[in-house]
Amino acid sequence: TKDPLIKSGPKLNFRQFHPSPPHPLKHLENLAFDLFSCLFGPSKITLARGLCCPRITVVAPKVAANETETVRVYLTVKAIDAMKLADPGCRYDVADAIVPGFGVRVNAKCKSYILTARFPGSKHPTRRTIAAVGEIDFAAARDKARAWLVKIRKGDKPPSVKVARVVVPKAETFEKVATRFLELHVHRNSLRTAREVERIIHKDLMRLWRTREFKSIRRGDVARLLDAKELTAPVQADYILSVLSKLCNWYMVRDEDYVSPIVRGMRRTRPSQRARQRILDDNELRLFWTATGEVTTYGAFVRTALLTAQRRTKVLEMRWTDINDEGVWIIPSAHREKCNAKTLGLTRLVLDVIDGQPRREDSEFIFAGLGSTPIDGLSKMKRALDERMEELNGAPIPPWVVHDLRRTARSLLARAGVRPDICERVLGHAIPGVWGVYDRYSYEDEKTEALSKLSDLIEKIVSSEAKVVDLVPLRFRKALEAEGVSAVG
Repeated sequence: TKDPLIKSGPKLNFRQFHPSPPHPLKHLENLAFDLFSCLFGPSKITLARGLCCPRITVVAPKVAANETETVRVYLTVKAIDAMKLADPGCRYDVADAIVPGFGVRVNAKCKSYILTARFPGSKHPTRRTIAAVGEIDFAAARDKARAWLVKIRKGDKPPSVKVARVVVPKAETFEKVATRFLELHVHRNSLRTAREVERIIHKDLMRLWRTREFKSIRRGDVARLLDAKELTAPVQADYILSVLSKLCNWYMVRDEDYVSPIVRGMRRTRPSQRARQRILDDNELRLFWTATGEVTTYGAFVRTALLTAQRRTKVLEMRWTDINDEGVWIIPSAHREKCNAKTLGLTRLVLDVIDGQPRREDSEFIFAGLGSTPIDGLSKMKRALDERMEELNGAPIPPWVVHDLRRTARSLLARAGVRPDICERVLGHAIPGVWGVYDRYSYEDEKTEALSKLSDLIEKIVSSEAKVVDLVPLRFRKALEAEGVSAVG
C-alpha cells in the first residue's frame, strides 16, 4: 500500500523504533515534527516512510481506547509546548530519540517527564515520573534521566520523587475573553458606544467564535470575516474591525505571549471616501420647509435641527427645562462627551417652532412620543417626508439623511458671512491647537448672532422663488458692513 504523509483516525498507536547513528538530515526531521505538532498535535500525526530522514518507519494501526499511544522524536522545548492535552480518559507518550527511555507523558490534565527502564528489583521495564513539565526545565529533566540511567547500570535505585502535579491552564474561549472585555473595559468606563460595541460582539463575533480558543483566531480568520461582511456592508466591516482590534489590544496588554492578528491595511474603506458631502440646495430647502409644515412633531424636530445646526440626538432629547426664560438653550453634556455648543440663544423662528409643540405632563421632552420618551419611528417619518418632498417637486430627489441638515446649516452660516471659528463653536466642535487650549471665552453673543443670520437666510430662501440668493462678494462685505448695509441681499 502507498503510505500517506498524514493519516487520520480516532486513535493512533505509534510503534517505537530504535534510532540508528545520527543522520545528516536529523535536524530536518526535528523541524518537520515541530511543524506537524503545531498544526495537528503529536497524538494526531503519522510520519510516513522516507519523510525527511529515510531511516524512519512508523506505522499506526488502530488500538483499543485504554492503550497508550507512543511516538519517538527528538524532543525540544518547542515540541513539548506544542503538545496538546489528550482527550479525557486518554493519554500518550512521546519518547526522546537522544536519551533512551526518557520522554514526556501527556494526559487530559498535565504533562510530565518520565523515564522507562528496568529498575533494580524489577523484572520488567517500568515507567517512573521525573518531574512535571514546568516544575523543572527540559535540560534539567534530560540530565536527571541520564543520572538515573547511570545509577541503574551500577545497580543503585534512583531516589523516589514525589511529583507535584502541574495542571496546564485551560485555554480561554472567545466568549470568556469578550465577556471580561465588556465588563472590565466597556461597562466599567461607561463608554458612549457601549451599546453598539456589545451589539457587534454578540451579533457578529460571538456567532462565529463563541467556543473557539481566543489565541487560535488568526489574521486569516479575521480577513475572511471582513471579506464576507464587505459584500453587503463595507462600512460595518470597518466597525467590526475597530471593535475586534480594541478587544485584541486589550487582551494583549494582559497576556505577554499573545500577539494581536490585526495589522495595518485591513480596513475595507477609507474615512475620506466615507465622508458625506450632501447638502440641500435652495430648491430642496423650499420643498423641505413646505413639507415639514404639514407634519406635526417630526416636522418641528427636523426644522429645529436645521435652524440650530445641532446633532440629531441633542435636538431629539431637548427638554422644556433646558430652555430658560431668556430663550437660551442650555445643552447638557453627555458622559465622556468631548465638546458641544453648551449654550445657544434661540432665534424667534426656532422659538415659534418649539412653542407650537404641546406641553404634556407625562413627558419632559419637547418632541415627545408615546409615553415619557421622545418620538420614535424616525425612519418611517423620514420616509413619509421624502415622499411628500418628491410629490411637491414632481421628480425624485437625491437621498439625504437628517445629519445632512447639520452640514447644510454649516454651509449656510458660511454663506451668511459668519466667521469660521464662530461656525465651529455653534456646531459644538472642539477648537484644535493652542487656540482651543487658551481661548476660554464663551462667545455667547457671537453664537446668537450667527443663528440669527442663519434664520434670516433660511427665511429669505424659503420665501423666494429664485434658485439662489444673491450674495455680496467677500471683498466688498467688510466695506458694506462698515456702512451699516446688510451683507446678504
